[in-house]
Amino acid sequence: MKYFLLQCKRLLKTLPFVIIVATVLLAILLAVFSEFSKVVKQEQESRFKIGVVGETTGRFFNLGITALKTLDTSRFSIDIELTDTETAKKQLLAGEISAYVVIPKNFVKAAQYGKILPISYYTTASTVDISAIMRDEITDVIASFLKESQKGVFGTEIMLNENGYQSISLEETNEINIQYIDFIIDRTKMYKTDIIGVSGGLDIVTYLLIGLSVVLVCVSVIPLACRFVRRDNATLKMFRSAGRCSFYTVICEYGALLCVFTVCFAVLSGLCIAARQFSDLAQNISSNIELTDYLFSMFPALILISAIAFAVFELFGNIISAVTGYFFTSMALCYISGCMYPLYALPKALRNAAAFTPTGALRIYLTDVVTGDSTEVSFFVIFTYTVLFLLLAVIIRRIKLNRGEG
Repeated sequence: MKYFLLQCKRLLKTLPFVIIVATVLLAILLAVFSEFSKVVKQEQESRFKIGVVGETTGRFFNLGITALKTLDTSRFSIDIELTDTETAKKQLLAGEISAYVVIPKNFVKAAQYGKILPISYYTTASTVDISAIMRDEITDVIASFLKESQKGVFGTEIMLNENGYQSISLEETNEINIQYIDFIIDRTKMYKTDIIGVSGGLDIVTYLLIGLSVVLVCVSVIPLACRFVRRDNATLKMFRSAGRCSFYTVICEYGALLCVFTVCFAVLSGLCIAARQFSDLAQNISSNIELTDYLFSMFPALILISAIAFAVFELFGNIISAVTGYFFTSMALCYISGCMYPLYALPKALRNAAAFTPTGALRIYLTDVVTGDSTEVSFFVIFTYTVLFLLLAVIIRRIKLNRGEG
């Protein structure tokens, strides 16, 4: 116990420097994610602007436009703007609208008699991206609605007239017409929308926020390397001669590292909460995460990252090798596990290996926390990795002492 307290006292001298480094990294992360989140939010909330030109007057046409703007579900993704041809061309070339349609003369009058005149659709040449796909799908849907509803309405009228029911033909035709309109406007009941997200049901901002929080924890522990890389093992040899095994000294030093690192993270957590409450900087970051609960759930990450760092620091005999070795090892693990980039952007071999890495286990655990899924399996994996790295540190220390290094 005295050795543990002695190690804590040594590490507390480094704590201010660790907090400063971690705070700078946190500020950079918040600034970058604030801007990134704003861009993503603007893209998600952006709507297609469609210009409508031609014969846009008339009671029935205005009734249809009003229904599209106020009742139809397309109002959440499409803005309809009545304009003239020249203005529409200029807006299309300037990128102010996505496309414009030209309503031919007598379109509404012809539609009343079952004849749908072709509508001209103009847009810019583009590659096959999501906008072009949505545009084509919307066009196909509108065409299908027009064709099928037209068949139903006028087919009903013709059938009634040919079978001697002219007296009720108009009433029944109007009734089925209203049913078609109600069905089209309330067509959200026809399909189900599933948001699969980038990975595990998370959107891109939340996914990368989880991944980069793991990266932040990995980097923040680096300043503590100066207290764990030693050239002189005289103290350890003294403990060994007194009957204290390497496991005892490793657990004491690791416990001190974890305690001081937890204090540092607690300070950072307080800064995060303050930034969210009093600064607009963090307000733009995804609100899918309950910040306080998420910060508490980061403790297993501190446990595992401290064990990894301790094992790597124990492996090297000088500060430069220890820092560079740990930095490249941790960053490689973060990259492979999808903490820096979405997994789908990585090669297949790396995607398959991601779940078996320590940082991959952390990312999965934090994802389960955010989505509300069970964390038992991922927590067990984290605990197993922690034990393995601590055993690795014990083995390395024993080998060094047996060789008489230092």
